[in-house]
Amino acid sequence: MSDQVRIAAAIDVGSNSVHLLLTELGGEVLRDESVLLGLGAMVDIVGRIPDDGAAAAIEAISEYVDAATDEGAESITLLATEPLRRASNRSRFCESVEQVLGLPLHVLSHDEEALLTVLGVLDGEPVSEPTLVLDIGGGSSEIVLLEPGADPVIGVIPVGSARLTAQHVEDDPPTADEVRELRAESHHLFSSLPTGRPRRGIVVGGSGTNLIRLTSAEGDEDTPDDGLIDTARTARAIEIVKAAPSAELVEAYGLRERRVLQMAAGASLIEAALDCYNLEVFEASDASLREGVIIAREAAGDEWRSELVALVTGD
Repeated sequence: MSDQVRIAAAIDVGSNSVHLLLTELGGEVLRDESVLLGLGAMVDIVGRIPDDGAAAAIEAISEYVDAATDEGAESITLLATEPLRRASNRSRFCESVEQVLGLPLHVLSHDEEALLTVLGVLDGEPVSEPTLVLDIGGGSSEIVLLEPGADPVIGVIPVGSARLTAQHVEDDPPTADEVRELRAESHHLFSSLPTGRPRRGIVVGGSGTNLIRLTSAEGDEDTPDDGLIDTARTARAIEIVKAAPSAELVEAYGLRERRVLQMAAGASLIEAALDCYNLEVFEASDASLREGVIIAREAAGDEWRSELVALVTGD
């Protein structure tokens, strides 16, 4: 008799969306989907998650928990990142989630978020060469510098694609002046991060994967769909976004409007990272902290939060 398939789920509450990953352990992904809520923007405006936003988020989490339970998930981990780190009513929101669902909501520190992302991107394996992992979120971004046999070095940028857009872009499409501001601010932000000489770069999050999608349109022979992002590709993405309103690009490329509106900011952050770390290309990865926490829980059980550095380094 074959071994029973084991299933795990991770649900994270981010600045842009609530996202579910449901997967067989060591096997195929069963569900990978999200609902856009924009909690980060709400916190930016009022400093807290308003009641209607909280209700929508809890409803989305509850639906995803029910889906995971129906599929037989043996573990369901709830995570929260930037909006909950900043929300003045964080404790009340977490208490509400646990009261409704009977599961704790783990509000991750920047370091925990970064290390889980590394675990997910590298499938739990230690690096074999100096590597930079860049995670661009909606409300914040993290870099992790990795070298074989050394502890990871983590740097944090207090903006992601959504917050950088909100700070510098008012027009749709963005103007040349707004794009110059995005690029200048991105380079300024990266100039304050830890230094390193990575040989490999990996970018995580919708900014990378959607940039690939935007610049890999049928008939665009100059930018083949190789999953790699260089400065020519970031420049191409920005020019596409500058050339037409977001509604036209949504129809033409099948992207979500929010992702199109944030594309110039995300591309500017990637461009700045390439320049500041002297990298030729970034690989764009679909993996994330959700894959990472499933790996971490499988390896370390309920103590996963205290074991993240050891799991990343392989010690």
